Amino acid sequence: MTELHSNKPSPSRCDENLSAKGEQRRLSLIEAAMRLIVRDGHHSLSLRSVAKEAGCSHGSVAYYFGSKGALMSAAIDHACEKIAISFSEIAPDLEACAHDPARFATLIAQYNTRLLIEDRSMGIAVYELNLAGAHDPSLRPALSKWGRIHADLCREAFLKLGSQDPGADFAFVLHAIGGLVIAQLSLPRKDFEHRIFLPAIERLVFSVAGLAPRAAQAKS
Repeated sequence: MTELHSNKPSPSRCDENLSAKGEQRRLSLIEAAMRLIVRDGHHSLSLRSVAKEAGCSHGSVAYYFGSKGALMSAAIDHACEKIAISFSEIAPDLEACAHDPARFATLIAQYNTRLLIEDRSMGIAVYELNLAGAHDPSLRPALSKWGRIHADLCREAFLKLGSQDPGADFAFVLHAIGGLVIAQLSLPRKDFEHRIFLPAIERLVFSVAGLAPRAAQAKS
């Protein structure tokens, strides 16, 4: 059986009412897909490769997802939901310390270090899933949806920080963090969080708050 490769992902079984066992089976297939993406890159993903990784039949994977695009979209949803859940836990702390940009930056640096660098699998997965979207336009709606969800989670914190455009400022900080994380995953540097990551995020956060960086303030 050949796999479907149309630009539009086929509907997956997530749109239907699955039994608890079915939901668990579907989740196990998504987790197998995530392992492949992290280990071998997003290009390695296919219904057959996931079936082999999960130890099941090709037909079982096709039943739940229908196409590679639907499977990849489900992997994006899975990763982004995990990030949204973890980020929602620090969003109140960001709002509470928005009057203190240095503390605000520290929380962001600590959170992303833990999520994307100490957990290398998550950091690589995020990079690979975004790279998949660069190759396959049909995946971009899933990536855009989660970008909006994550931006909404920290909108109030950015407003309290002093942002005039929280959506744009969140994207500015997010993509800068992404570049720093990828560089660290590729070429690890010692004491990255305190020597490189936090100072860079501080500059971004102070800029969003409309303030001069702390180093410039100390010189004035």
